[in-house]
Amino acid sequence: MKRRKLIALLLTSAMVIGAVTACDNPVVDTAPSESSATSESQTITTETTEVTIDLEGYKELSVADVSDEGDDKIMIYGYNSEFIGLAEKYAGVTSSDYDFIEVTDSDEYQTKLDAVLSDGNGAPDIFTCDAAYARKYLASDDTIAINDLGIDYAECTEMFDYTLRFASDEDNVIKGLAWKAYPGAVFYERSLAEQYLGTSDPDQLASSFATWDNVLRSARTVDEASEGSVKLIAGTSEIFDAYLTDRSNGWIMDGTLNFDPNIVGLFDFAKQLYSDELTFYDERWTEGWTDRMSDKTVVSYWGSYDFAKYQLALNPGEGTSVNPTSGDWGVTTAPVSYFSGGSWVMASKYCDQKATSADIIRAVCINEDNLKDMVNRGEFVNSEKLITQAAADDKFAYEWLGGQNPYPVLLNSAMHADASLIVENEDDYNNAFKAAVGAYCEEAFETVEEAETAFRDQLVEEGLIDH
Repeated sequence: MKRRKLIALLLTSAMVIGAVTACDNPVVDTAPSESSATSESQTITTETTEVTIDLEGYKELSVADVSDEGDDKIMIYGYNSEFIGLAEKYAGVTSSDYDFIEVTDSDEYQTKLDAVLSDGNGAPDIFTCDAAYARKYLASDDTIAINDLGIDYAECTEMFDYTLRFASDEDNVIKGLAWKAYPGAVFYERSLAEQYLGTSDPDQLASSFATWDNVLRSARTVDEASEGSVKLIAGTSEIFDAYLTDRSNGWIMDGTLNFDPNIVGLFDFAKQLYSDELTFYDERWTEGWTDRMSDKTVVSYWGSYDFAKYQLALNPGEGTSVNPTSGDWGVTTAPVSYFSGGSWVMASKYCDQKATSADIIRAVCINEDNLKDMVNRGEFVNSEKLITQAAADDKFAYEWLGGQNPYPVLLNSAMHADASLIVENEDDYNNAFKAAVGAYCEEAFETVEEAETAFRDQLVEEGLIDH
């Protein structure tokens, strides 16, 4: 396969919040503002970015000529119903064509998968996994290469590179595909940013989050200016996904546990936030963390577009009701490009419906018309081409983001996010590390070295390392 150079031009543009025809609008919950006649023009400045994606860096196997074995229904497993819904919509399959098993609890789901993949009894042909544990299966012998489904790498050249790196095994063979991307950014409440950081403009505000030192200074500024009633972030776990990305080496090097200097710095960074009372000590996904999205006490939340759309815009704790702060949010860049979450679909080694599996995966993850429809429905799809187009399109100036188009910021993050350091049990390492950082902040350990030792001991206890 020839080397492909992707040049994404994120043009400086005037994002005028204009009325558009109904047929061009994304879905209602993320639709552009219809009251644009009285809205001010908003300029989003981004740099021209050149990123090279070398698919020759992946090992491509012989692309199989596939067929289905027998007339059995295809078996699909999922941790939620999103993928099967997309398969019905875009691949045209119905309940008479498939059996679907859904297990929403992540621990139960993995237990179920481990059991059926151990002997093949009831094993899925294809299944989806959340980013938290997808690597466990993508890196194992329980899944097969996309080439074994007849899918050529040439079909995947528009996908964000980090999604392919994440889905590759140790030999750089791609084994799964994602239909959406989850680049991370900083979503901020405009009125609070204006009041305590002096601006609500995303370009100007970017400097407040440009480096980790700037983040710490901004946290102090907000705390002092509000006399402690408002914080920059709700808790230290808010920045973990981004901070964990800011390293040069992964958890394992040459078979042994590695403490990257950048990641070790999180101990003292989090300790400063904690000791100086620069957060509300709210952990992500807790009730307090969610409540502060609507009470104007936290300036920023960090995460993916999907996170922001469903948490900051709709506030799912109240069903589909609109968050009272919807429309007061904006998005700007984080100190590093990172991704937060995601879903991948893969085929098990027991897949005997390879032709149908490939058809479904192509329909959901590759077909440009289908992905374009998803974009128009407000999804951040796994296509650099389509997201680059959306980044320059005024119709994606969302009302819940105060008329801002989030795609320029998120596109830049997606194009530079790196998944090359992710290890097979990444989430287990990360969770153990977060626990060690939290204990250090609470002074359970006197030194960083003691916290590191406790972290290592926890990994040994969990069987992730030998010593």
